[in-house]
Amino acid sequence: MFLIEKAPVDFSGLMERSTYPFELMGVGDSFFVSDYRKAESARISAIQFCKRKGKPWKFTQRKMDGGWRIIRVC
Repeated sequence: MFLIEKAPVDFSGLMERSTYPFELMGVGDSFFVSDYRKAESARISAIQFCKRKGKPWKFTQRKMDGGWRIIRVC
């Protein structure tokens, strides 16, 4: 059997760590990412953001000159 120890934990900084500006984006807004791996990470983060926040938003990723653009489409 395991003993659960209660400890005071401060979670206030967790919600302030967002890397991408999804919450601030309107339909048609986009941001540019030059590295493919980071662009893929941003695309997946957008999907997870919508699932976690319960938003019906959609994002897409498009190849542009010199990188990729993450676009909110609806």
